[in-house]
Amino acid sequence: MKLFTKLFTLAAFVCCAQIASAQTVNQGAWMIGGDAGFSSFKVKDADNSTTFFNISPDLGYFIADDLAIGLGIDFQSVSFDGNSTSSFSLGPSVRYYVADPIFIQVGANLGLDEGAGTTLGAAVGYSWFLNNSVAIEPALFFNIYNEDGDFNDFSVFGLSIGVRAFAGRN
Repeated sequence: MKLFTKLFTLAAFVCCAQIASAQTVNQGAWMIGGDAGFSSFKVKDADNSTTFFNISPDLGYFIADDLAIGLGIDFQSVSFDGNSTSSFSLGPSVRYYVADPIFIQVGANLGLDEGAGTTLGAAVGYSWFLNNSVAIEPALFFNIYNEDGDFNDFSVFGLSIGVRAFAGRN
């Protein structure tokens, strides 16, 4: 048991040291990449489930250390009860690294299709840097969708996986 405690303490120290010493993304750097997300749910007493799939390429610029503003395009596909629809939206986002390599990102997208609504979204993720320029980014996201302006239509919680390239990162 003592060996387990010592190994656990050493592993925790190494993990904390890695997070504390991780490089930040400096002001002036660019970020380009995208996410793919999936979620599925079934409403109680319903026969079918609803499935969401989205692909979201984006571009961002770090206006300060660890703080980026960006613009993204979102493609969404929704399947329910044998029917499926898709839509495109465009909107701004803000990303902040709260404790490297952990980030929080929020954004809003305006639908580009006729009758499409607005989406408000937030995500918490982890940038796993493969090298100084490329990161794999798993994230948990929460999106609120609306079609008529009141943001009561529906919301989705899910997992996304992203890949980002960073230019000008020290």
